[in-house]
Amino acid sequence: MREKTELKTQDDYIIYGTLDSNNNKTLLIFVHGFTGGQDEHHYLNAAPFFIKNNFDTFRFDFYSRNNNTRPLAESSITSHSKDLKLIIDNFKDKYDELILIGHSFGPLVILSTDLSDISKLILWDPTTPFKNIKDKNASFDSSLNKYIFHWGMDFLVSKQMVDEWMSADLNSLVEKLSIPCKIIFAGDCNKHKLWKSYLPKFKVKHESVIIEGATHGFIEEGTEQKLFEETLKWIK
Repeated sequence: MREKTELKTQDDYIIYGTLDSNNNKTLLIFVHGFTGGQDEHHYLNAAPFFIKNNFDTFRFDFYSRNNNTRPLAESSITSHSKDLKLIIDNFKDKYDELILIGHSFGPLVILSTDLSDISKLILWDPTTPFKNIKDKNASFDSSLNKYIFHWGMDFLVSKQMVDEWMSADLNSLVEKLSIPCKIIFAGDCNKHKLWKSYLPKFKVKHESVIIEGATHGFIEEGTEQKLFEETLKWIK
């Protein structure tokens, strides 16, 4: 059964989500990346795969074109973390177990969130902090007090979002993690190389794998299926 949901935040925005349920005991919550959304292929296709394997799924939008959603230009890691905690609190008494799965920027949000009600994590090709805004093909507009990301379509992004991204202490976030974590890297992307210095910092049960031939979005033939299968190995 598929159910559309709306959760109201404390600052009067609406978080729109989709729950795919077969009354399973464990819920997988998918956390999308920067400029992403709940209807990307790897979340849409995850629902039938994991339902078949006895997991309910929930996907949502931090921002979208729906009415009264928080705009990307007013979002930050802090606001994302609060919104994710609201979602966790909404489901924690409805399931025996909650598992978070994040892609790209999503893992940075996850690691910045209170995870006391989460049992396991899976990070799909996670991002890292960066030092130079030009590395993201972005520029700062002082008249707007916003960053503009020039990614074919221009994205207006809050200064707080970029400042928090650039200054994130990933070493500390990884070191203080207290629940099991698996990282799945795309073989044809640079995220595994960027994460090499952080991987030894884990103090909890963890593992990492590389899906060869995959780019960051896992769009190559067969790579999405491998992504799901590697995820399933960790959560069974």
